Amino acid sequence: MWMAIPALLPIFTALVLMCKFKVSPGKAMLTAWLMTALSAFFIWKSTPAGIAAASLQGIFKSLDIIFIIFGAILLLNVLRKSKAIDTINASFSGISNDRRIQILVIAWLFSGFIEGASGFGAAPALAAPLLAGLGFPPLIAAATALICNTLPVPFGAVGIPAQTAVTTVSNQLELIGTTPQSFSTQMLDKLTLISGISGMLLPLLAIGMMIMLSHKERKFRSFVEIIPLAMLAAAAYIIPWRLTALRLGPELPSMVGTIIGLPVILLCIKFRILVPKYVWDFPEKSESLRTETTETIPLKISPLKAWLPYMAMAAALFILRMPGTIFAGWLTEVKIILPDTFGVPHSGAEWNILNNPGLIPISVIALVSACTWKIPVKAQIKILQKTIAQIGVSAIAIASSVAIVQVMAASAGNSASIPGMLNCVANAIAAIMGKAYLLASPFIGIFGTFFAGSCTVSNILFAPLQFNTALMLDLDPALTVALQNVGGGLGSMIRISGVIAACATVNAAGQEGKIITLNMIPAVIMAMLAVTAALIAG
Repeated sequence: MWMAIPALLPIFTALVLMCKFKVSPGKAMLTAWLMTALSAFFIWKSTPAGIAAASLQGIFKSLDIIFIIFGAILLLNVLRKSKAIDTINASFSGISNDRRIQILVIAWLFSGFIEGASGFGAAPALAAPLLAGLGFPPLIAAATALICNTLPVPFGAVGIPAQTAVTTVSNQLELIGTTPQSFSTQMLDKLTLISGISGMLLPLLAIGMMIMLSHKERKFRSFVEIIPLAMLAAAAYIIPWRLTALRLGPELPSMVGTIIGLPVILLCIKFRILVPKYVWDFPEKSESLRTETTETIPLKISPLKAWLPYMAMAAALFILRMPGTIFAGWLTEVKIILPDTFGVPHSGAEWNILNNPGLIPISVIALVSACTWKIPVKAQIKILQKTIAQIGVSAIAIASSVAIVQVMAASAGNSASIPGMLNCVANAIAAIMGKAYLLASPFIGIFGTFFAGSCTVSNILFAPLQFNTALMLDLDPALTVALQNVGGGLGSMIRISGVIAACATVNAAGQEGKIITLNMIPAVIMAMLAVTAALIAG
């Protein structure tokens, strides 16, 4: 049990450096990587070659995340240069000036589609700058985008995280006399029921966080009056989300949820159904009552042309990611291969570069938009240079964080005959909780995503642990694996790489530690609600 302390120490050190001493994420995560490497060598007896190979593997795998950030920032910079962002902001203001409603439309519904289509942290990286462009403070834009991007995560990237969870335990299903298909059906039923019940409050938590951070009076009333519309927005997404998962599988729920939910909420806004009369804005903005008016300003680009990149992106993601199409296979054919390094077996990796949404379609659409809007070539080059400069520090931090995860995972194959770092932490939680293990189950999922930056990786690491622990404690394995997925999604609001990415897109460098600390509150609340829902649902 005590081995969990040195396993967690590097990450706690990084958080203290970022939160307390305002050290940049790049330096903090490099420090954490060095501490992890030293712990792996001296305590877990990992070889220098094994540590180096795992670190290189982590850097290679981090390219997926880095290029998503690159695409999101590139598109945003093109929108800013062309002034299309002004038109987009005006169009959102035309829907509603109310910041609470803007969170429902952008961070909850629009983000859900992007997560379902692309995954890999693309959703908050795109939603956060949209909120910031509307006038949200950078910290609030990043924090609320991350909070809302949790329920769709287990079905993100066309269902890969949920499918991975089942795949990792498929060899053990004979122990309980079931098949992968049957187990998947049971797990998805419990996952969507638990997440659906607890997730009804998720948009409200994001709005509540925004209101509490606004330093504005009338907080309680501002929160209460948005409850009906927020609950409707949650239900309009969650109901089709759950039904799609149960009937069609994990590939399409998050996209279908938005396709059905967004028009419902837009109609409610248009006809002012459940829309509060009071229009909530940030303190520095003027307040308005009863009616919503927007200042008329000349726009350089028409609304249709301004929104065309996002419309094209949504359509491209849907078509390219649809399971069974020729496009889905074509995107995975081109690979960059990292061979085994330093003589360490299984230290290689593959990167399906064309399958990265930051490159295709986001970067492609950004460059096509720049040409369509007749941005000069010299200006386009400057935009590229600016984008690369913006992601520099974030890239170092993300590469370091993924390298830490790989070193921790590789420590399982040590000469000291002790569990790996990640398993030490999870086993400590299981030992402490005992029969109350269900209380810990989602937190293990959160822990995995927090460190790994991916619900998929969290499931790879801990779904077998959750399955086996359930068998030992005479619990339902489908329930614990479902809670693992729920926690894996919740961990997205505090995962280090995701927070760094969201901050990078809104120029909120230096706020990463504060956002992680703040978002731990809704993460814990949602985890406890998930456990409560699991106990109620049986």
